[in-house]
Amino acid sequence: MKKLLCSLLIGGFSTMASAHPTSFQGSTGLMGEHSPSLSHNQLNHSWRYWFATGLHYYQRPQEGDDSYAVLGTTNFLLKRWNKSNLQANLYALGGAGYSNFKGVGGEVYFAGAQFDIEDRDYYFLAKHKHMFTTDGSDYQASTLRVGFSPYVEGFDGIHSWLILSVMQTKFWDESPTWEVTPTLRVFYKNLLFEIGQSFSGDTNFNYITHF
Repeated sequence: MKKLLCSLLIGGFSTMASAHPTSFQGSTGLMGEHSPSLSHNQLNHSWRYWFATGLHYYQRPQEGDDSYAVLGTTNFLLKRWNKSNLQANLYALGGAGYSNFKGVGGEVYFAGAQFDIEDRDYYFLAKHKHMFTTDGSDYQASTLRVGFSPYVEGFDGIHSWLILSVMQTKFWDESPTWEVTPTLRVFYKNLLFEIGQSFSGDTNFNYITHF
């Protein structure tokens, strides 16, 4: 019974603490990732715990209002590992939409994968997303994140994590760029925000809420 309760608690923390492509059945998640080079907002609805649909809006603020992409995706939980003190998840995403990143708007396709594993003390995430057309790659990003919680709080408390994020980003006509960002994550019940500053001086802000 003790192991079961711990597993349920971890599952609850995991759902609220991470930008999972799927969440608990019937929930809707509003998420955003914002930096000087790219803004990404998404709205996901989980029809089942293993299946969700999403709407995504990308914009490159430094390139002007016309540099954007709009996508619809289907999100799948392929595998979940529930242990007495941790949870791990493997996700896949696919979709299509419209992109004007190249300055000439047109149809674009999307594919992504994510693996994460966490308990109440430690956190790891690896993900890759790729936006492409029949002419080649439009945008791709690979991310690795590791983090830990400096304290363990009760379910209704205020939780915080210290995270180091390493991300490589490449747009169709540019060389790949690397960004290493120490990040503070704070969440309370169904609200989460992150703020970090990369070693190159860029400030990042992320948010997640489920309802």
